Amino acid sequence: MIKRRGVVMGNYENVENWAVLRAQQILMREGMDLAVSVRDANTGAVRAKGKLLAMAIAASLMEASASSSMRNDASPSM
Repeated sequence: MIKRRGVVMGNYENVENWAVLRAQQILMREGMDLAVSVRDANTGAVRAKGKLLAMAIAASLMEASASSSMRNDASPSM
């Protein structure tokens, strides 16, 4: 099992739960910051917060990919 940012990514059954929790974390943090910037009509902040949201999504995809690679490397070969 791999623990990332307070969420454990273990076997296949837990991957869906992990993905939902990570999406919630990203939306609560970066998504809300972006929404506030849009509400305030702050175009500079909208660009910056949008970029942070995209980076958080990309980081979570890399995290999932790395975790998948680690699990595949740890599995016995036939």
